[in-house]
Amino acid sequence: MKINKYISILCMIAISLWMSSCTSFLEENPLDEKTDGQFWRTLSDAQTAVNALYFGGVPYLHNIDVDGGWTPKATMWGGVMSGLFVDKRKDRTFTNASEGGNFNIESFNSTSLKIWTEFYIGISRANFVIANIPEMTDVLTPAQIDNFVAQGKFFRAYAYFYLVKEYGDVPYIDFPYNSLEGIYQERVPAAQVYQHIEADLLDIIAGNALPNIAFYDNGGYVTRPMAQTLLANVYLQWAGAPVNGGNEYYTKAANMALNVINGGQHALIHPSGTTNDLNSAYNIIKTTKDSNEIIFAKEFNQTSFNVGNSYAVRSIETDAFQWGIFKPGGDVLYNAYLPCDMLLNSYHPSDIRGQEKQFFFWEYTSPDGEDFELNYAGNWAWFDEGSLINGRNGDYNMPTFRYAEVLLIAAEGLARTGNEGDARGYLNQVRTRAGLANETASGDALIQSILTERFHEFPLEFKIWDDIRRTRLYPEADGMQSGTLRWVPLATAAIQNKPEGSTRVGAIPEHALLWPIPLSEMQANPLLEGNQNPGWS
Repeated sequence: MKINKYISILCMIAISLWMSSCTSFLEENPLDEKTDGQFWRTLSDAQTAVNALYFGGVPYLHNIDVDGGWTPKATMWGGVMSGLFVDKRKDRTFTNASEGGNFNIESFNSTSLKIWTEFYIGISRANFVIANIPEMTDVLTPAQIDNFVAQGKFFRAYAYFYLVKEYGDVPYIDFPYNSLEGIYQERVPAAQVYQHIEADLLDIIAGNALPNIAFYDNGGYVTRPMAQTLLANVYLQWAGAPVNGGNEYYTKAANMALNVINGGQHALIHPSGTTNDLNSAYNIIKTTKDSNEIIFAKEFNQTSFNVGNSYAVRSIETDAFQWGIFKPGGDVLYNAYLPCDMLLNSYHPSDIRGQEKQFFFWEYTSPDGEDFELNYAGNWAWFDEGSLINGRNGDYNMPTFRYAEVLLIAAEGLARTGNEGDARGYLNQVRTRAGLANETASGDALIQSILTERFHEFPLEFKIWDDIRRTRLYPEADGMQSGTLRWVPLATAAIQNKPEGSTRVGAIPEHALLWPIPLSEMQANPLLEGNQNPGWS
């Protein structure tokens, strides 16, 4: 990441007319303050406004937790709700309600408000960039204006994509608020929100505003492949429930993924097969800040800029404190996202991803050579030995989009629309890297294989809840270490960990796949009153 992005954040300017609820970021010890009339005057102003897009909105989900304290981050909430991952501390209403299958507004309102608010913070920032940057012709070149506006449109689309996934119909706001006029907006049908997202992304993909290079080659800023990958994800979700766009959007998802594949800017690490040691592709994914497998990542740099990754303390059980090695300063060591045994046991023995110190781990050797065993699987993809020993947050980035996901989007879109040969080809690229034999299935078995591959490839990158929502399918065991899962209708599936250690059929009602509209938003906005998502009471 370019240093000026961090410096700009550390010296963040508070702009009073940017969203009044934005207290966690824009008001974080500003070294200077400007009113809206004083802002948008210099290149530095423009860069500060654009850089803020990377630290609020959807990227800020990596910072939000459940009512403070030692709890799962917002990125983990869907996995906890699914039961496929367990919050071992269970000291907040949300996580206990999820395990109990008590999907009611009382238990979920405060968490819903956090993500709703953060998405609209990101949208507000993007709208200010999109509206104001084009007026800065006296200090910005046409190319700079186009690029900054394109970044604004990317993050506006990104925030609305999360809103429509999480809530369905939502208010659509595409202008900055400079007064209270027009502040109340009604919910727009989800299909229309998707159309707005598509328009923003197609606009910035079509032009030359975004560089057609890899993410890290662009200093961590938005690229064309990054926008194409987001749009491929949008189409995949749009194709499924609850909008049910169907084959038209599966085709669009595949075609957009193929644009990334054929563009050549990104590739798999160790595509012909990787090792099962600390030099494996999966360990490179964990530690890299230069690989072109990464299409987009949430960036961290604790060492130089005090913007640190705190996932490490959530990667391993509390009992590890007894080893006397780790000292996570100001925090508690615990596994907030413990993978269920069903997932861990479903990896084929030859699948490198399920082996020791790839995505998960069960053993640890201290710097002094002392060996320890974990009582539960730890999340090796998040484990950062140096940060835990030295009592600090870490420097590892968190992948958001990887090239492996693009291959699997192409595979699914093609498989669902009858092009099974090419679908297997893209699927098998991911399987080959993991040490697996080629898939030869067709029909529903091929779709099931692709969904399983997504779960096995991205267990700690927060994809599973979206896959459950769009397919209305849930993974069940299909034999010990078989390498396969059975994806069955959610309504009749045996849901994991409802409560922990037990399965319960039908423990996730369909209404729980969308969050409730926060009560405070419904009370404040008369156009939302009485328009709650069905099923929440």
